[in-house]
Amino acid sequence: MKTKRLVLLLLLVLGCMLPARAQRMALGAGVGTDGVSVELAAALGRHVQLRTGYGIATGLVGVTVNKFSVPEHPGNPSGPSVVTPLTVKLGMNEGRLLFDFFPGSGDFHLTVGAHLGTSRFVRGILKGMPSDYNTAGLYVDGYLVKATNGVLEASLCAKGLGTNTFAIKPYAGIGYGRAVRKNSRVYFSVDLGAQYQGKPFFQAQGETVTGRKKTVPLSNDVLENLIPGYSGYADKYLGWLVVWPTLSAHLYVKLF
Repeated sequence: MKTKRLVLLLLLVLGCMLPARAQRMALGAGVGTDGVSVELAAALGRHVQLRTGYGIATGLVGVTVNKFSVPEHPGNPSGPSVVTPLTVKLGMNEGRLLFDFFPGSGDFHLTVGAHLGTSRFVRGILKGMPSDYNTAGLYVDGYLVKATNGVLEASLCAKGLGTNTFAIKPYAGIGYGRAVRKNSRVYFSVDLGAQYQGKPFFQAQGETVTGRKKTVPLSNDVLENLIPGYSGYADKYLGWLVVWPTLSAHLYVKLF
């Protein structure tokens, strides 16, 4: 919650400063591989446009694997296993600050900026976990990661250039369209680019014996106890997610 409040405060302050500098402004809504978003755009000259906003993809897109195997007893990957459904959903929840540069008089533009906010971008939910996971769970640095009523949740995170709790993901891309046009009230634009995320890692909520809760990173050794053969999967697939492709479309309405 502190991360979300900080991002919202930053974008609110920036949004309040824009009218004094902007020649024209527009309010927009968008949808893409980075979720659904609202944006405030400002023309800072003929060749520069600033966009600031907030996007969310939590729970919007998901897939369920019905035959996912986990060890019956925590910490015993070589023992008997049980089948439980695994649901994977997008979990992005972040602000964005983007600058569009128009090299000519047309609508083609180059974009640089960053996505700022929570490091979580995918949620994993295991339901129907064996009863031992409700009590014994998995120990991580003095914290117990366990299921609640048979439901165990973890997040796939990426911090970019930020921290484990506050991500700063640089963005670069191209696009077509202007959010703010002198003679148009409504305008449409598209963008194609990529966010640098860094190597993804897993986190989950843990609890101490005194009841203190904290989000803790899950090491490969811990994940091996939950997903036998995890290290092989990680080496093969997580490297693909160092860069997150971003394709989005926006509709803007000019404010002035």
